[in-house]
Amino acid sequence: MTQSTPKNPSAMPERPASPSACADPAPGSHVEAACEGPTADNPSLSIKKRLKRAQFFDQREQLAAAGMAVPVEADAGLPEPPQEGARERE
Repeated sequence: MTQSTPKNPSAMPERPASPSACADPAPGSHVEAACEGPTADNPSLSIKKRLKRAQFFDQREQLAAAGMAVPVEADAGLPEPPQEGARERE
């Protein structure tokens, strides 16, 4: 028996981020920081999620430098920290 590939390539499961992305990241890049571990700007414990976010920010910075996109805040997409005193008001 042979395996057939699905007609719809988007139906295939997404490949996990390969460890090779951490093999030779650009110095000072978001990917380099993501490979070192969670940071305040990229707090996920999952390397796959950290790399995805880091690659987005590296690409956005390149596009912004070329004048093709607007810069994005480092905390974009992260949930707001809980407000202190919120429990006191309840």
